[in-house]
Amino acid sequence: MITTVVLNPAVDKIYFADNFQAGGLFRIKETIRSAGGKGINVSRVIRALGEEVLSLGFKGGHTGEWLVEQLKKLGAVTEFIEVEGESRTNNNIIDRLNGTETEVLEIGPLITERNIEDFISIYKRALEKTKILVCSGGLPAGVGDDMYKTLIMEAKKQGIKVILDASGEVLKLGIEAKPYLIKPNLRELASLANRELKETSDIVEACRCIQRDGVELVLASLGEKGAGVVSRDRVFRVYVPYIEVANTIGCGDSMVAGFAIALSRGLELEEALRLSSACGVNNAQYKEIGIVKRDEVYKLINDIRIEKI
Repeated sequence: MITTVVLNPAVDKIYFADNFQAGGLFRIKETIRSAGGKGINVSRVIRALGEEVLSLGFKGGHTGEWLVEQLKKLGAVTEFIEVEGESRTNNNIIDRLNGTETEVLEIGPLITERNIEDFISIYKRALEKTKILVCSGGLPAGVGDDMYKTLIMEAKKQGIKVILDASGEVLKLGIEAKPYLIKPNLRELASLANRELKETSDIVEACRCIQRDGVELVLASLGEKGAGVVSRDRVFRVYVPYIEVANTIGCGDSMVAGFAIALSRGLELEEALRLSSACGVNNAQYKEIGIVKRDEVYKLINDIRIEKI
């Protein structure tokens, strides 16, 4: 079983507005609404490729109930702690003429100490049937930056491989627990390295530094330029095919889902990179967030080029 941690789920609303700019009035002709937050996006892709997934997290109000219901419709097993307040809504404004994306993200409900205690209880039970754990996304108000670190340490006691996809202090603290894999984008990797990363050699060295600190695999997503990955004894550069991009939101989450599936299936590293990258590329072909189609993913795998450095 792959388990996803969904601590701060959200309704994702995408508005398509040409020539968008602050201060103007825009009548939106096209809107997409879906269950979101990184953990839900990962869960959706896992289910799309036919794997079982257990999603754990917090839900608030009618919005929270709707989000959990969407996961159930996908076929995910869910265990969510009810909290006071309303789960958040994220608004994404995409200007296709100018190629810009503007995000307006709500904070969501305040999580209490009792809520956290209840979550840890269901989490520990869930680990008994977990093979791969995915901790992804930001943390809700009231939850300390070391939450993923705590969850990773608990999972590792049972020999569970953990994928961490976070940013800022949450990512830094999570790395201290030595997860199996982290998936920073270029901005997040530069923040960890505390320097600008211009060349491939800079990216590789930044990944190596993190890998030496105890992370088994560092997968750096580079958008349309593919990805770079560093393990203890290998370094790979992944190149992806050119496609017509509809929406890049959720591509990183799709990559994470693909890699989680690969680990669950026991695939070799290069096969895992192909599946992960194909998921990311396929997601970019759809307006919706966290959407892949199984047949298309497996077709795209053949177009992923991997170069050993």
